Amino acid sequence: MLPDTMFGSEAVPEGQRPINEYLNLLSSPLYGWAALETSGLLTRLLIVYVAAFGAVCYPIAGATFTQDGYILQKLTAANVGAIALELALLLRLSIGWGYVGSRLQSKFIEYEETGWYDGDFETKTSSEQKRDKFLFQSKVAPVVDRIKTFSLAGGVLLLVSIFGFKLALNAKPLFDQYDPATLERLRYDDKLAETAQREATGRPAYCDSRYYQAVAGANGCNFK
Repeated sequence: MLPDTMFGSEAVPEGQRPINEYLNLLSSPLYGWAALETSGLLTRLLIVYVAAFGAVCYPIAGATFTQDGYILQKLTAANVGAIALELALLLRLSIGWGYVGSRLQSKFIEYEETGWYDGDFETKTSSEQKRDKFLFQSKVAPVVDRIKTFSLAGGVLLLVSIFGFKLALNAKPLFDQYDPATLERLRYDDKLAETAQREATGRPAYCDSRYYQAVAGANGCNFK
C-alpha cells in the first residue's frame, strides 16, 4: 500500500526535510554554536568580540581618531563596533534557528523540486507532526530562547556602549604631556599645543620645567 504522504520519501528532497535541515544546522561551524551550553556559546562570542575588537574595530577607530590623546575615544568606538558585530552574528543565528523551528512546527512541508518556480508542499502524517514537534520542543526551542537571551543582553550592552562613546566624545583628549614623542611634536603642531593648553586650563604643565619647555620648543606656553 502507498503511504499517506510522500513526505520523507522521494517527493521532498533530502536537504529540504525539516529533520535533515535541523541536523545540517547542528553540524554547521557557526550555527552549531547556538546548540552548545550557555557557557560554550558565551566563550565563542567572547572570542569573536576580542578578535573583532583587535583586528577590525580598533584599527578603524585609530584611523578615525588620529590625533594624540584620544585613546578613550578609540577604545569606546571600537567597543561599539565589536558589540554591533556580535549582535549581527546573533541575528544570523536567530534567523537560521527560527527558520528550522517554524519548519518543524508546521503541519506542511514546503519544498522546491528543482527551482523556485516549481514549489510544492506535502502534508505531514500524524506521526511525523508529533516527531517534529517533539524535536522542536526538546532541541530547537531551548536554542531559540538562548539566542533571544544573548541578543537582549547584547542590545543592552550596545546601548550602554553607545552612551559611553557619546560621553567619551565630549571628554577632553587624554595624553601624557611629558611623553618625548608628544613634546617633540609640539614643536610644529600648533593644534596639539592648543589642546595641551586647554587640557591644562591655560598653561601646560611642561611649561613649568625649563628642560621640557625646551624640548617642546615652548610651543603652547605663550598662549593667552
